[in-house]
Amino acid sequence: MHIDQPVGTQQAFRVAWSGESSALDRLPERTMPSSSIDPLDPGGSTPGGAAALLAGVLESAMDAIITVDEQQRIVMYNHAAEQVFGWSRQEVLLQPLEKLIPQRFRAGHAQNVERYGNTGETSRRMGGRRVIHGLRRNGEEFPLDASISVLQTAEGKLFTTIVRDITELDRLQREQADNDARLRESQRRLQAAQRLARIGYWQIDLDTNVMWWCDQAYEVLGVESSQLDASYEGLLRLIHPGDRQAFAAQRDAAVRSGLPLDAEFRVITDSGEERWIHLLGWIEAEGEGTQARRRTGLIREITNRKRSEGVIARSLELLNHTGALAKVGGWEVVMETMATYCSDEIFRIHEIDPSAGVSLEGLLGFYAPEVQSVIRAAVDAAIQHATPWDLDLPLVTAKGRRIWVRTQGQAILQDGKLVRLFGVLQDITEIKATEAALRISNHELEAFSYSVSHDLRSPLNSINGFSHLLARKVAGTPDADVKHYLARIQAGTQQMGQLIEGLLSLAEVSRTLLGNELVDLSTMARAILDDWQVREPGRHVVVHIEKGLQTRGDARLIRVVMDNLLENAWKFSSQKALAEIAVGQKPAADGRLAFYVSDNGTGFDMAYVNKLFTPFQRLHGVTEFPGMGIGLATVSRVITRHGGRLWAEAAPGRGATFFFTLPADVAAAGGGDSHLQAGPGPSSPA
Repeated sequence: MHIDQPVGTQQAFRVAWSGESSALDRLPERTMPSSSIDPLDPGGSTPGGAAALLAGVLESAMDAIITVDEQQRIVMYNHAAEQVFGWSRQEVLLQPLEKLIPQRFRAGHAQNVERYGNTGETSRRMGGRRVIHGLRRNGEEFPLDASISVLQTAEGKLFTTIVRDITELDRLQREQADNDARLRESQRRLQAAQRLARIGYWQIDLDTNVMWWCDQAYEVLGVESSQLDASYEGLLRLIHPGDRQAFAAQRDAAVRSGLPLDAEFRVITDSGEERWIHLLGWIEAEGEGTQARRRTGLIREITNRKRSEGVIARSLELLNHTGALAKVGGWEVVMETMATYCSDEIFRIHEIDPSAGVSLEGLLGFYAPEVQSVIRAAVDAAIQHATPWDLDLPLVTAKGRRIWVRTQGQAILQDGKLVRLFGVLQDITEIKATEAALRISNHELEAFSYSVSHDLRSPLNSINGFSHLLARKVAGTPDADVKHYLARIQAGTQQMGQLIEGLLSLAEVSRTLLGNELVDLSTMARAILDDWQVREPGRHVVVHIEKGLQTRGDARLIRVVMDNLLENAWKFSSQKALAEIAVGQKPAADGRLAFYVSDNGTGFDMAYVNKLFTPFQRLHGVTEFPGMGIGLATVSRVITRHGGRLWAEAAPGRGATFFFTLPADVAAAGGGDSHLQAGPGPSSPA
């Protein structure tokens, strides 16, 4: 490297020992003007004094100062350089400069020095925007900033480099860059979240009334920025006329009180769309104790929420109207706090003021004294064992009226723990009155039916008897029409007699007091089928009767049940070459054991199952299978009176099965309602 430069000219510049990039700003080149002062004796004193002064300056410098000759050998190395690079002065003097340069940059450094010498420049910051690196004694590379000056002497050029370790600065700059990147990413995510959540930011200067909106706020409001005046009045004009006055009142109240502003209103967008907006704002003061100068806040679109609230409000209104019409109310108890919540209808049923509030204990106290133990036992069972209840009980309202209610309740569990009790209450006073009137009417109708049927027996017997006498009289007559007419009269009286017997049987089932005795169904079924086998000895029927079938009830009426069910099984399997009839017991869907009578006969379509237990309803023609349609109606009446349940399962051509249950304690059952339940499978109509 060779630089033409007069002796005594001093230049200042920066040199780079690496080619790596940096974000450091490039420093402007600085050229020290030529001076007539001898750099070796700046004080104009003796050479020894100048050297001492120069040595003192170099040693006290905060930055590392290194001088090399044209062969790039280190000829001067100050104390700060020892601190930066870790090498002592004795270890580096007359050593090549590359000792302080990382291996991968040494060749590039030599080339840079050579190019620099050829440019004729007197100073330069080397590296430009790149970060340059030095090499410490321990092999650690570190970033540095360097400037270099050249001095032409009689012995040749001397290059002096001033080096500053910028490791900490580089770390701080990298950290700042990372923070800036994270901030930009946070801002990007915030803006994305604002767009997704439809949230905007605003601020108003309370002195100037100038209002500022972020870009997302315009999207929330549905207007272009040019369409919205940067003022409070501009916002007011945007608000729906129907909400403008209310919002202005809320805003003025917030300004006067200094409290936050929280308002909901509609706006009309540029496209004419109506949107709901939620605006929040709070006062910002310059410092504690100073007067507020601005209000800052957020806006967000809540159109969907408002629509949902409207739907929910209409649903609740409809639910309340429905509950009022049906006289049904709901209640809930949160077990942790025992807080009780009730619908409006609950208060109406109890005739109490909703503002007074209620508790679970208070609600239970309205039940009539004679059923207090019943309802409290039901609630206790729900709390202790999660057992639901469904009861019809009398209740005395706050005004002293005695009514009937249907009360239902169940426990709500979470992770096996009771968290809530939920219930429904219905005023069934009118239903109970109607049921009582129906019972009276049915009783009167049954009495009338029994009386009429009984009274018809006598004239019907007379007709039947005289028709047989007349038949004998005309037995020898050749008139076939007379004989035909008499045969029709006799068939009619016989059919009428069967109908009367059926009506009397039905009436007797309803009027008879129930007995409560042990009944052996297996023995009873065997006896009935043996009788049928005697009547029709030509039939071959395979019979399966489970042993040990026993129940409790009225033995005479249960015999009526088995007579009718087995008669149907016998009758409707008559067209089978190999008929099968079975009597047994199996679990029903509710877990209770049910008795059954089944056959492999004609069966029926389950679409008509509900007609089976209605008097005089038949699913087959009289010519195909004889009968009056009274048998299954009688069976249903008997099972109902015992408090049991009767249902049938069948399929055309695949036979039928009739199931029935009887309670363990007939006296307690008291003849509750029977529930007909249809399901897939078999049964025979009567």
